[in-house]
Amino acid sequence: MACDPKFGGGLMRSMFSHSVKFALATVFLAGAGVTMAEAPDSVESCTSCHGKDGISDDSTVPIIAGASDYFLENQLAIFAAEARPCADSYFEEEAEDGAENHCALADAMSEDEQIEAAGHYASQPFSPAEQEVDEELVSQGASIHEAKCDRCHTDAGALALDDAGILAGQWKHYLMHQFKYYRDEERWQPEKMAPEMADLSDEDMKALAEYYASEGPKRFD
Repeated sequence: MACDPKFGGGLMRSMFSHSVKFALATVFLAGAGVTMAEAPDSVESCTSCHGKDGISDDSTVPIIAGASDYFLENQLAIFAAEARPCADSYFEEEAEDGAENHCALADAMSEDEQIEAAGHYASQPFSPAEQEVDEELVSQGASIHEAKCDRCHTDAGALALDDAGILAGQWKHYLMHQFKYYRDEERWQPEKMAPEMADLSDEDMKALAEYYASEGPKRFD
């Protein structure tokens, strides 16, 4: 679905509110002696696909460990608002939690549960996917990244502090699908990102995915 620009502003305001609540929740948990590394009950519905540590072994499921809590919480809000594809077919075949799709799963979570789940996975160490790389496309992907992506996805997309997800070492299959969703305006994206994605060919996106896959082992030991 094409995203309504009015919707984007409201969503971002909601995200800011969630971020403040997360900060307060973190202070409370620290004072209570609870470690964020322990898997809370709020991630129970996530573990069948993402595991307790957020390291997916399925190329269609993203590795979410180590991404910023802000980014992860935002994604749950975006899913709950059905502002990105809901992974219906995957849930029909693979998910074990009984939810209709990822959007329904996120929508069923309370704000506090979303905050807690995001904080848990953010606290887990990222580990890059083990996958083969087409070296002939890596340099092409590096050039595209530098021209179109580096301003927001710095250090080859490896920095959680960018609040933009971790791209380096992410599954190529997953990245390709998400690139196409962005290009075809089927997933909410920041306004400044849309023109960068609009003119990417399938070959450009494949090169980008190969580049990010190649950077994972370099950026994460």
